[in-house]
Amino acid sequence: MQDGSKRRARLILILGVVLAVAAAGGTFIYASGAQTAQPTVIPTTGVLVAAREIPAKTALTAADVRVQEYNLDAKPVTALAKPEDAVGKITTVPISIGEPILPSKFNDPKNPVFLVIPATALDANGNIKSDTPNYRAMSITVADSAAVGGILAPGDVVDLIFTMNLDPARFFQNPPTSLTPDFSAKIILERVPILARLASVYTIRTDAITAERIAYLQASGGQLAFILRAPKDERASGTVGTTFEDMFRQFNLALNTKLPTP
Repeated sequence: MQDGSKRRARLILILGVVLAVAAAGGTFIYASGAQTAQPTVIPTTGVLVAAREIPAKTALTAADVRVQEYNLDAKPVTALAKPEDAVGKITTVPISIGEPILPSKFNDPKNPVFLVIPATALDANGNIKSDTPNYRAMSITVADSAAVGGILAPGDVVDLIFTMNLDPARFFQNPPTSLTPDFSAKIILERVPILARLASVYTIRTDAITAERIAYLQASGGQLAFILRAPKDERASGTVGTTFEDMFRQFNLALNTKLPTP
């Protein structure tokens, strides 16, 4: 009877050892598998985002954008992926830093947006070059009859003519006797870009000082006229202005002299 009890005790002990070894082996195998298992890979893709705050009406440079990895599921459908897809394009709305660059934020060729500072006046970082004039955009009114029949469109380059009836008595306290009332016409600005147009109101780019002078000329009662330049024609006109004396000599105009009373 005693031998049977000892035998059962040994069997229980052996069974316990076997179970302990099995549990240890299972734990080791599980731990090894956990260590060697590869983490779940989340697919990503490159998305072009703003590298800094970008105002509206900005010509993008390489410094304005960068590529950022996005989860494939979170990528905006129309987001651009390469800097060359955006550099040089003009924004129509502000873009915040880190915001994806979308084609909808760019200038629509059918409704162009103009730049006060041209892209050629910016360095590689999008900053205004030190030798850039103090550019401004201003609007002037020019009738169709004095604006190449009203065919001018944004992107055209023109010269601006000013014509005025000059009376020396209006501008000089003691005008020289050699000065007489006359008309004067002169090309006062050359290579002026048309930025925008609404009917007979044209928006042009000029510097701040010239903008003041144009405003004065408009208030003086003179007339403005546009003459259209051919594409890529950068030549200076070389004109010096025209008065009656120039016209008389150039075209040999006939004069109506008063005959003596019979």
